[in-house]
Amino acid sequence: MLYVQETLDRQTGLLATNTIGEYITVTELGDKYGVGPQRIRTILHHMGVLAAEGRRYRLPRALVERGLGFRHDNPRSRYPFDVLSPKCQALIAEAWDDTVADLDSEAAPTMHRAKAALDAFRSTHRRELTTHQAVYWLCDHYSCLLHRQIADILGVTPQLVSKFAKLRAKQKQINIARKAMTLPVPNSPATPNYSDEP
Repeated sequence: MLYVQETLDRQTGLLATNTIGEYITVTELGDKYGVGPQRIRTILHHMGVLAAEGRRYRLPRALVERGLGFRHDNPRSRYPFDVLSPKCQALIAEAWDDTVADLDSEAAPTMHRAKAALDAFRSTHRRELTTHQAVYWLCDHYSCLLHRQIADILGVTPQLVSKFAKLRAKQKQINIARKAMTLPVPNSPATPNYSDEP
């Protein structure tokens, strides 16, 4: 999206509009590099462009002050988001290959451990695990793995892993909701009274 900056010309009293460049969202940057929303945020966090804020990765205010982007903390849509300036995009392009290689080299040992653990688990079962069972097991025991890493371990597509992971998350929400159902209040009409009264 093309961003503009308006400044007041004090001599004429008119607003002057200056184009400051093509800013894009983090997700749009991920599309440009062919990676998903979660992966792009992991890469940019590893690069130091995004920082953890609560349950999200956001553009730090210090980088906003340096002209690397803008934060939209209260947008009309539900979720806050950030946009990255052309300068920031250029810096990311320079560091992209090295950052991805570094991140992948860090993930390799975890993937090897996960594969070995899954193979050991499979050996204890008489029946072969189905793909969705293997995805569930990896999601439960190695939640740090990305969908594409689980896909690499299992030799399936990331889309299939994503489908099963969403189904697993939905099942967990249903189980949590069941456990949270209210129990009957003592001495309510539906509950027998076990007092000592005759």
